Amino acid sequence: MNDYYLIGFCGGSGAGKTTLVSQLLNHYDNKAVAIELDSYYKDFQNLTFKEREKINFDHPNSFDIELLKKHLTLLKSGEKIKKPIYNFKTHKRQANTNVINPNTLIFLEGTLIFHFIELINIINLKIFIETKESVRYQRRIDRDIKQRGRAISNVKKQYQNTVKPMHEKYIDPLKSVADVIISGELDIVDSANRIIKKIDLLRS
Repeated sequence: MNDYYLIGFCGGSGAGKTTLVSQLLNHYDNKAVAIELDSYYKDFQNLTFKEREKINFDHPNSFDIELLKKHLTLLKSGEKIKKPIYNFKTHKRQANTNVINPNTLIFLEGTLIFHFIELINIINLKIFIETKESVRYQRRIDRDIKQRGRAISNVKKQYQNTVKPMHEKYIDPLKSVADVIISGELDIVDSANRIIKKIDLLRS
């Protein structure tokens, strides 16, 4: 019987979670899969585009945690899932999904994953990436413009109105539940090697 380990990577937007997870995926090759909290925004198909633009996507209530927990539980049981695909331009789920097969290591990354007790209870190793605000801010702008096709004015407005206050209220306090806290400004290889040691110890 295979053992499955769920590793959680939490931290502010632009902290370096995705970069770290990508480095770990390269290291573990075909023994790991990644799940992003951003794929599990609630389905707002019933709202108009203007209504969806007003949603605070940085608040815990914007996520479909029930579906995420169900999918993580299935993966840890050795079953495949159909992961939602979220469109950041239209602010709604797409009709198609991504099939994710289970693997020994399941990397879950997201800003608020340690906020939900139902997720904390099934995560085997909790890692918090701490990065100063100026770095997170610039990374957020670069990502949303280049990768998500958003206008810089909208990105800056969202950061000041929701990202920054939600980070201070909900995300920063989550350091207290982490098993490991690392800096998102250090060399990515060094950070990954530190986490690899923790993961390998967990599996031994």
